[in-house]
Amino acid sequence: MTGTARSLAPLAGAWKQAFHLATNGSGSYGKGLNLARNGAVAQIQTQPGRISAAVAAKKATHQAAIHLPELTATQWDTLAAKLADDTQAVADLVANRIPATIADSGHAGGISIAPPADGITFSCSCPAGRAHRVCDHSAALGHAIAERLTNSPSLLLGARGMTARALAAHVRDLVDGADGADPGPLPADTNGTVRATQLYALAAHRPPQLPPDLDLDAVSTLTWSDAPLPGPRAQDLMWMATDAAARARTLLAGTAAAPHDELAGILRILASPDGADHLEAAQHATGIPEATLRATMIGYRHGGPAGAHATLAATPGTTDVLERARETVHASRAVGLGTITIDGSALTDTTAGVQIRPGPDGRWYPFTLWRADEWRPAPGACDDPAEAFRAARRARAARPLRR
Repeated sequence: MTGTARSLAPLAGAWKQAFHLATNGSGSYGKGLNLARNGAVAQIQTQPGRISAAVAAKKATHQAAIHLPELTATQWDTLAAKLADDTQAVADLVANRIPATIADSGHAGGISIAPPADGITFSCSCPAGRAHRVCDHSAALGHAIAERLTNSPSLLLGARGMTARALAAHVRDLVDGADGADPGPLPADTNGTVRATQLYALAAHRPPQLPPDLDLDAVSTLTWSDAPLPGPRAQDLMWMATDAAARARTLLAGTAAAPHDELAGILRILASPDGADHLEAAQHATGIPEATLRATMIGYRHGGPAGAHATLAATPGTTDVLERARETVHASRAVGLGTITIDGSALTDTTAGVQIRPGPDGRWYPFTLWRADEWRPAPGACDDPAEAFRAARRARAARPLRR
């Protein structure tokens, strides 16, 4: 488990406790756990006050939902002010990451992202759920939420009434509005790169900037502190320029290897709306066959550069690591399912047509069998091999094998 996953574990723990209390000793709690472990919960959808998903059980699929109260505007203001005082939290939010400090169930004067047990209610399309009682399907959803919170804390953010992007913009407004405030560390991703897309995304939440009241006869110069929408703030542009200059100096001095992933750069272009026009040139530049490039591009969309590299080849792992991962997957599955084999550095269930591979970032990436011996990447990369394997099974169930 990575440091980020460990730091967000308290949020999952707080949810588990509240969810368990909300089920009030119902037998559906244990039955729902078995359904969740067997991959019965489909893609989870979040909207203010509600988390929902389709859950398959006994040859039927039901629509389950868990309802929880939204935080008030005052509560969000208090939480944002707390995060604005934490320079690492500001950097994490700008880099499109959920800060670890938000996982503290007692954060910001008692405000908790995890809801109280008495604020959780259930509904489902099954008879018990229509009576607003916890059922096997809504319990399975609750367990699936707990599993995914260490990697997707935005599930609770959205249900409590705030997107991660909007929270980031709110926090940045507080930081930029403080006189003489130190903006904190460079808002970079895990590879140390300042992504223009992240800063432009935040700029979309800026309030409209009114034009200055100009006296054209008296004004000889004009200075804008920020570019007009939809451009990023002047401070954001400064961050990007500083980062680019530092990298350029490193390259010119020859003191370190180029901080650049050529394959990721090519795939970033291919994944753009006009990327298909560059496919032939990318094939010549990389020597990678077109079909493999297309699969790698899918991996990039699901998991970024690490997902692309995992699509090309699994990152070599030690025998101990692979065996432990296989045991973890076996322990999470129902009795009687197919055998998992270690194929190179990948774990494969040939019967089910699914596979997981370790990526260069330490996460496990799910794949499904596409044709006879062609594996296609699927969404759901995770530090936990069992959760990645369940993601592969969900993707496999949604996509029949092509002959």
